[in-house]
Amino acid sequence: MKPIIFVRVADMKYYKGITELDKPVNGGSFVNETGLAHECYNFNPVIEDGCEVEKCLGFFMMNGNNIQELHIEKIPGCKLFKKEEEITNVIVVFISKAFGSKTMRVVGFYKNATAFRYPHYIEVDNDYEQEYMFEAEKKNCVVLPYSTRFSSSKWYVPSSTARGNTFGFGRSNVWYAGGEGASPEELAYVEKMITSIDSYLDENWIEKRGE
Repeated sequence: MKPIIFVRVADMKYYKGITELDKPVNGGSFVNETGLAHECYNFNPVIEDGCEVEKCLGFFMMNGNNIQELHIEKIPGCKLFKKEEEITNVIVVFISKAFGSKTMRVVGFYKNATAFRYPHYIEVDNDYEQEYMFEAEKKNCVVLPYSTRFSSSKWYVPSSTARGNTFGFGRSNVWYAGGEGASPEELAYVEKMITSIDSYLDENWIEKRGE
């Protein structure tokens, strides 16, 4: 199985900054209280100093008030990377629950991404400092059109708290799906998601934004 990680973010259409037509919802207390969300730039390609290619920088709100650490050793196939501060060639799946929706859906993904154990920072958009845990080249990033997220069951993401489900997202904003101890049903779900991502050739909203 390819290394893959699922992270929950606030729901938006384009993830290229907060605008009148694209405001974050269902992002937890911080989003509810401030109307802001660092993940609002997750699919806004930038060129870092010293780089020649555009990249997307991915954020999600980690749980807890202690040192923010992404346990990359829990990602499938990465058990031995307990001390490394980053790993490469990871699939990062961003999921959210839309306003009024009862289910979580994939909103987009990074392929061949780098995942960092501790947050990284970059100054973007008029002195705004962006925190991020993942990065990937623009060519490997896909924002699913809003209707696509709901038009196929392959973009459905289970919740472990829902009646009848034996695996899925719990209360944490990160799900190390298919990791150690995963059931055959969970492994089958993850493999199917990887296939859906690898084979996706339809519309990509990476160039689209709501002004």
